Amino acid sequence: MLSTQRVKTDRFVFFILLFITLFIAVAFLWALSDSWKERLIDTSVQARNQALSMSRQAQDTFLQVNIALDEVDRQTMDIFRRPRLYNGSHGILSGLSTPLPQIATLTVYDPSGKTIASSRPAPHSAISDADRSLVIWHRDHDGSGIHIGRVIRTVTGELVIPVSRRLNDIRGNFAGVVLGTVKVDFFRQFYNWYELSPGDLLALMNMEGVLLYARPFPESVINSSLSASPIFTTFLRQSRIGSAVWNSRLDGRERLFGYARLERYPLVVAVGYETSALRMAWWKNNVKGVAVNVLTWLLVLLFGFLVLRQLRSRRLSQQTLLNTQDDLTRLNKTLSDLAMIDGLTGLGNRRQFDFYLAKALSDGLGPVSLIMLDVDYFKRYNDTYGHVAGDRCLQIVATVLQCMPLRSSDRVTRYGGRSSPSYCPERMTDRRRR
Repeated sequence: MLSTQRVKTDRFVFFILLFITLFIAVAFLWALSDSWKERLIDTSVQARNQALSMSRQAQDTFLQVNIALDEVDRQTMDIFRRPRLYNGSHGILSGLSTPLPQIATLTVYDPSGKTIASSRPAPHSAISDADRSLVIWHRDHDGSGIHIGRVIRTVTGELVIPVSRRLNDIRGNFAGVVLGTVKVDFFRQFYNWYELSPGDLLALMNMEGVLLYARPFPESVINSSLSASPIFTTFLRQSRIGSAVWNSRLDGRERLFGYARLERYPLVVAVGYETSALRMAWWKNNVKGVAVNVLTWLLVLLFGFLVLRQLRSRRLSQQTLLNTQDDLTRLNKTLSDLAMIDGLTGLGNRRQFDFYLAKALSDGLGPVSLIMLDVDYFKRYNDTYGHVAGDRCLQIVATVLQCMPLRSSDRVTRYGGRSSPSYCPERMTDRRRR
């Protein structure tokens, strides 16, 4: 019963310590999870704000170019009548582009694709065969807005973004194209002001998913198609500005992106923070808290182990004490029994006789009978044949008495012996009956 209760106590303590340990672990993991979620939320806000800031810068950049193209559009008839006034580094077109550092060239083409005037003299105004494709595109599209095409490389090796607009005559017929080229280096210099981790990126794209610039990637990725990226297939359809996590189409790395589509122009700006770098930085910021919580958890485990060990040791000590007490009880009973047994005959001794006689008289449950026997001529026999023979004689007599049909309440004892309380002066046996 006591052992079962102790086992239950040990189990109760064990489950209490287990609950405390699990509670600390769950609370710790919960706190870490909340901390990581807060970090992602803060980074998402930062990414959206940075993308919005970059989109406004890009919009201002193209707005200034658009204003220059509008001015050229207003002077279309004059440009075709007096192209020399507009051509060259000292012409009117050069005067329009000089205050705008983002513009590489301003060029006007006739309906066949021939250059009418340019802010830079040939060959700087030559842009491979892209001018013809732009002329064809605007000839087939009646819109008066600007068109932002794919990045092209000039004959001088400079990368530029073509921004073109259709020119119409007074009757509204197609009269040509005005092209302003925006330097890619202008965005590179501006984007370099942003501090980024090695795995982060900044990107400028048009709405067709064509990459116009990306930092820190090489020039070889420019004009890559990102139309299958989630930003074009899903997120831009849901919101003009937002943030989400997806794997980049450029290198396959998972990043937390903030994106913003320009309000006036078909362009998109995206900022991506590599999630693995974010997680590493977050771990570094939380390593002290993690260490403290882990240490606390280990201390609780150690305390629980010591408590259980102490309880087990205490239980074992108590069990040993109980076993020792049981052994002592048995030993005392054995000694008590031995103290009431005659060593020679195996019968009860004088002490047993006195004990049971007093007990029978005190109980008073019925009549008490006492028979005392004396071995006739025992002294002569003992003197004649010796003490050894005399002892043997007493043992035979004791065996005979023990073989008598006795009741459970009957006692046969040796009343006398010669050397100790177990050996009384006379060799007698008694029989007490109740």
